[in-house]
Amino acid sequence: MSPHTASPTLSVVLTGRNDDYGLGFRDRFFATLRFNHRELTARGIDHEFVFVEWAPAPDQDHLSDLVFREVPELSPDVFRAVVVDPAYQEALSLNPRLAYLEFIAKNVGIRRARGEFVLTSNCDVILGRAILRTLEEQRLTHGVVYRAARHDLKLATDHTNLDWPTLEDPRNLDGQAPQLKPPLMGGGTGDFVMLDRETFVELRGFNEVYRVARIGIDYNFLVKAFSSGVDIADIGGPVYHINHAGSYRLTRMVYQNRESEAPWGNRRWHKHGVVYHNPATWGLATAPTHEQGAGRSFLRFSWNAVPPLVDLRRVVLPVNRVGRPELRRVVSR
Repeated sequence: MSPHTASPTLSVVLTGRNDDYGLGFRDRFFATLRFNHRELTARGIDHEFVFVEWAPAPDQDHLSDLVFREVPELSPDVFRAVVVDPAYQEALSLNPRLAYLEFIAKNVGIRRARGEFVLTSNCDVILGRAILRTLEEQRLTHGVVYRAARHDLKLATDHTNLDWPTLEDPRNLDGQAPQLKPPLMGGGTGDFVMLDRETFVELRGFNEVYRVARIGIDYNFLVKAFSSGVDIADIGGPVYHINHAGSYRLTRMVYQNRESEAPWGNRRWHKHGVVYHNPATWGLATAPTHEQGAGRSFLRFSWNAVPPLVDLRRVVLPVNRVGRPELRRVVSR
């Protein structure tokens, strides 16, 4: 099938903005986008990228304006952008140190994805061969969260012209990939969470109730999925992460014993022990939408689209695993 169809097999949800996070963000984004699009296309995997540009700075070019110049092989049918009014960041954040609500941004993309399966990932993450092979051979099951281990590339690795010999050379890898341990398969979770769109919608995406930290929100989704009777599986091969200065992995020890000052919030919150029930309007579903041309829309600010600042009735202890027939009841309260 062509990657230009209205309902592709795969939607890849990415988020970002043009603030040069971790230095060289734009170069990492464009290099990764170019590589993944090329490899998906070469295997005939019907796909789209849904890019959520969250709270862009008014004095910077939008990344969504630069993509087609930097990666001309893309088209508006394959790369769609949703630009989110910066007022949502201010209205939603419950921690002034959190400058980017990454997982609400991903929820915006999940709600607007068209694919049969939805992969939430990051702008500097490259799909490995085993993942591409599984997608090509259509060996995916509905109702299963798929996870992938992550290999970090060394900081000195040249990513301007990515190819398989560079990615798969052990000398370019910074240590071993984390081992995914059942049943939750955690570890680098934000880099690869794939699930059929219907089940993603039933689970109502990532946690939007707890907005004090961004670290651990991805793991908490696994707790929610498993508690709701959704299986979690290793897809069978790694992703590759273009490492960069300022990444959480390289800087987390800087804030040891002063977590309250960290730009990602306190990572020691109770992510392993609670689940959440997002409201039906998760992912800014009711935000007024203004089309800005082929493949790009803008979400205008409205207080009607903002959930309550505190809604503790939506945070509960995990239940024992329930069967699939129970899933709709559990998440629709």
